[in-house]
Amino acid sequence: MALLYFSALLTLLFVYSRADTPANCTYEDIRGVWTFYEGERSGSSNVNCSTFKGPVTYISKVKLDFPDVAVDDVGNKGYWTLIYNQGFEVVINYRKYFAFSKFKSSSGGNTTSYCDTVLPGWSHDVLGKNWACYNAQKVAPSVGVKSHQNPL
Repeated sequence: MALLYFSALLTLLFVYSRADTPANCTYEDIRGVWTFYEGERSGSSNVNCSTFKGPVTYISKVKLDFPDVAVDDVGNKGYWTLIYNQGFEVVINYRKYFAFSKFKSSSGGNTTSYCDTVLPGWSHDVLGKNWACYNAQKVAPSVGVKSHQNPL
């Protein structure tokens, strides 16, 4: 019986370890000035942002600085955090933004991380309402693409 539980635990650990995105973007890759392109803020928490391309309703510039300071183009201050090496969250002007860093995996097991852009992400007010989709592009400083071999 103990062997059965151990096997189940190992299987779960393997499944959950494979759930991460293969992006590999560091703090210094993300730190800098970003432009956020946000859609209409009227969705619910089940909004599907996976294919968001617009229309864009709000555009703002946000500087993500040391150690976790975020300042937008009109002077609002907030904070940001890197989520492992896979994405980041910004809380500013009574809104939260989260997106994964953009990546592309090849069939040969290589991954290219585009740390100056994100996959379409989500935003909502700090009360968890008025959801929207957004994209973001890093303006400065520039970051090159990074490639690595996927483990396993």
